Amino acid sequence: MFAIDIQHFSKQYQGKEVIHDLNLQVNEGEIYGFIGPNGAGKSTTIKALLDFIKPTTGDLAIFSLDSQKQAKTIRQFTSYVSSEVRFYPNFTTMDLMKITADFHQIEHSKQAIDELIQLFEIAPNKKVVELSLGNRKKIALATSLLSNPRLLILDEPTNGLDPAIQHRLFTELKRRNAQGMTIFLSSHNLTEIQEYADRAAFIREGEIITVQSISKESSLGKVVKIVSNTLQTQDFPANYKILEHQDQQWRLLYTGENKELLQFLNQDSILDFTVQTPTLEDQFLSLYEGGAVK
Repeated sequence: MFAIDIQHFSKQYQGKEVIHDLNLQVNEGEIYGFIGPNGAGKSTTIKALLDFIKPTTGDLAIFSLDSQKQAKTIRQFTSYVSSEVRFYPNFTTMDLMKITADFHQIEHSKQAIDELIQLFEIAPNKKVVELSLGNRKKIALATSLLSNPRLLILDEPTNGLDPAIQHRLFTELKRRNAQGMTIFLSSHNLTEIQEYADRAAFIREGEIITVQSISKESSLGKVVKIVSNTLQTQDFPANYKILEHQDQQWRLLYTGENKELLQFLNQDSILDFTVQTPTLEDQFLSLYEGGAVK
């Protein structure tokens, strides 16, 4: 079963299409990355999926339930942490945790609340108005995990968190995922996606342009660093994409056969080279920016 199933989703604002015929499927039990620059359509897609906004066209479902028609049922087993966290300012952490426990009818919730407060190092009795962005984000993460949701949707979850808390968060997410929780992770932090996601979808200008299996990095090709004082842009065949170029140094993403790569590197004009497995950041540069030429 798909945890998330989006079919032919489009969204228009004031006659302008910001999402175009988007299709996306997330398997139950996955940690799924959702990557794209600001304005690409990530948050719009999430908001439509959770029935915060209505699609212009298309069908969106969570565990086979229609996101618009059955939103109330979906909220019983789905948690969401937005990129910008807001709470009523006079509530304390403990107030919010107890409200969440009551909403989800969690029995004997005290132990779970205490464990999450300890995990994220949250002050239980401080009012939200007294807290920094990072501490408000920690409350949002704790309340989202309290109900042990079947699906957890996170939009830029580590903004404002220090490295130690980030590590604790992902350790906990991996533990929950091993127990069956599906996690949909929208993030600009490509290292997070590279390290923790099973697959990732790249979105640009409202369209999914590729879906990559993170466990199969070899499918991304090779990153080739070349030192040459004579090579020009036009000297590289079509299966070389320039990621960076400065002075005599070139950094490229190569997607051809190894034999052809070795033949190309055997030129007298190439003074030095290295070949590496690409990171998700290399793929991101290739898809979105076309590299940075200086």
